[in-house]
Amino acid sequence: MRRALLITNDAEIVNEIRQILAGHGYEIIVAPHRVEAVAQAEALLPEVILLHLASLASSELQILHRLGRRGITKQVGVILLLEGFDEEDVACALEEGAADYLVRPFDPDRLVRRVGVLARMRQEARRRWDVLSSHADLREDVPHGSFLSTREGRLVKVNENLVRMLGYGRKEDLVGVDAEREIYWNPRDSQLFQDILERQGAVENFPVQFRRKDGKKITVFLDGRLIRDDAGAWVGYAAAKVEQREPYRLTDQEQEGAVVETSPKTELPAEGTREKGEPGPSRAVKADQGGLLHRLLPWMFPRRGEPASRVKAAELVGGRFEKVERLGMGSYGEIWKVRDMAEGEGAAAYVAKIPRSKKLNYQIRREAAICERLRGHPNAVTIVGVVEDGGRMVLVQEFVEGPTLRELLERPLWEAERESIALQVIDIAAHAHGNRIVHRDIKPENIIVRPDGVVKLLDYGAAKELKDRDVSSTMVGSRPFMAPEQIMGESQIASDVWALGVIMYALYTEHLPFYHDNEKVLMDMILTLEPEPPRSLYPAIPVALEEIILRCLKKDPRARYPDAGALKEAVLR
Repeated sequence: MRRALLITNDAEIVNEIRQILAGHGYEIIVAPHRVEAVAQAEALLPEVILLHLASLASSELQILHRLGRRGITKQVGVILLLEGFDEEDVACALEEGAADYLVRPFDPDRLVRRVGVLARMRQEARRRWDVLSSHADLREDVPHGSFLSTREGRLVKVNENLVRMLGYGRKEDLVGVDAEREIYWNPRDSQLFQDILERQGAVENFPVQFRRKDGKKITVFLDGRLIRDDAGAWVGYAAAKVEQREPYRLTDQEQEGAVVETSPKTELPAEGTREKGEPGPSRAVKADQGGLLHRLLPWMFPRRGEPASRVKAAELVGGRFEKVERLGMGSYGEIWKVRDMAEGEGAAAYVAKIPRSKKLNYQIRREAAICERLRGHPNAVTIVGVVEDGGRMVLVQEFVEGPTLRELLERPLWEAERESIALQVIDIAAHAHGNRIVHRDIKPENIIVRPDGVVKLLDYGAAKELKDRDVSSTMVGSRPFMAPEQIMGESQIASDVWALGVIMYALYTEHLPFYHDNEKVLMDMILTLEPEPPRSLYPAIPVALEEIILRCLKKDPRARYPDAGALKEAVLR
């Protein structure tokens, strides 16, 4: 049962909230005295906190401030229950740390949905926190600092050296701290560090600036690696080495703004000269080409085709496939471009999906079986086989050359391109649904368009073969493309239909039907708002096609097309 802590001394509010949430699996615990509410929240570990405020005066907001600064309550979403609305006051409350707000009289359905979203997010965050907390203790017999952090940037564990380096008195003062806001001098450094970790899995000597407790700036270099759970999902990262060093000093030439001469390995490709489908540097990197990030480009953005042996001698996977280039990190481990040594010179390129642990062999075999079921369809990725490597099962598939749909959407598409891509993605999804397979993660990053125009739908790591049940009770997918029922943890075939609707919406309007930088707000938008009609963004879209897209985006899965096969028939008509 989920716990909701209600902070109020108003008996009428207590009765109203209990009546609304009754029967939805919540235990309502009331804290009438705000002085004791923070301690009660820390002791009870609720999934969500409901804070009733008669006004948004600064004295009233003190409780919100304390909840956001104390231990475990920093991670619990707080919904404000307000007697009236004032735009400026509510904006201040949200900046102070509130996750959401509702104004009386409360709409029962909206309250249940918003409480449910925050509770589910809290449960998932708590699960990841528990995985990190059970991780091996950080070493104290080392001359540097170290810490474990959640994906959201909360510190889970720290060692004594880091405590002293940052000028704190004890470890407990750092546990639960939002590192991006309170430790990193520039929050962008934290985001960039995590982006590189997610792309590469590990990084060494990454330079950032930290803020000590006394406000002083120090330069440190981080060694980090991702931490995953037994299912291969990313739960956080370990900064195994935090070493304080003197900041880098610019040369006279760099201070004058001159371009630094570099070797070919560190040279930034000129705009427009990258190979097709190769991601370019972020705006943050482009804006700092003459500074410190310029030196980091070789490992932040490895050049396509550059051999991995630049750092390490060539390795063989399963004693047969030579590692050529690491393509990134997948759900269960590393993704490598490989060549079959048995084919000799000029061997074709393949993709090897290498799990991090033997525990993931089952998932790899399951994905291989799903790919085998889809073999022969022109839009399915051809499986080469599964090989054993050190006790781990490695999935080897064809290498698909070409840009992702996400990259293609960065430029205007021809009408024929839109139609071709949409029909092909729908066709492979229909083939999968015909085999009782739901993909659960259809998104532009998993769609590649070859130079000849053939579309390939990749990554069946999240896919599931449906047998006795039509519903999978796991929260899987990428947020902007997740159906309402997926957010609530119930994937089904109609969830893929929703994702296909989002894909078509983006193809024709160049916008997503729902998007927000704040994950909580995005999920609430998907659950409650109706999409803007495509014709208002792209008037040339046929009326019938707009109707099809909007039917795919119905909140109730029963109101959508039952599967991609039915959607395909409607589009072809």
